[in-house]
Amino acid sequence: MVDRLINSVNWKFGKFNSLPLFFGTLMSLIDVIMMSSAKMVKEGTLSSSVGIPFIFIIYALEPLIFLKALNYEGIVITNLIWDLTSDILVTLQGIFVFGETLSPLRWIGVVFAMIAIVIFGYTDTL
Repeated sequence: MVDRLINSVNWKFGKFNSLPLFFGTLMSLIDVIMMSSAKMVKEGTLSSSVGIPFIFIIYALEPLIFLKALNYEGIVITNLIWDLTSDILVTLQGIFVFGETLSPLRWIGVVFAMIAIVIFGYTDTL
């Protein structure tokens, strides 16, 4: 059923394949939930007796999504897009939810991560 739904959508925009970005974003959202829960346990706003089991349960979903993603793209691109997307989303969460900051130089790194996602989603060679 999931494969039928995935196959019913045109994931390509020109030569850009957005399906790896979809899977990367889905796995990254799990990272956001997991890492925010860990931060809340560390700060004491979420009890460890609730937070730690929740973190394990939510994080256990990621391999299932990753396996499904491998049906549509190789391990290299899937992992790179997931890692970069997670880096960006967790960074934004740290800034806007937890009040952390980045120096201008580190913001340049975030921009490079965004550029890399576009490059890895591009399906043609130079």
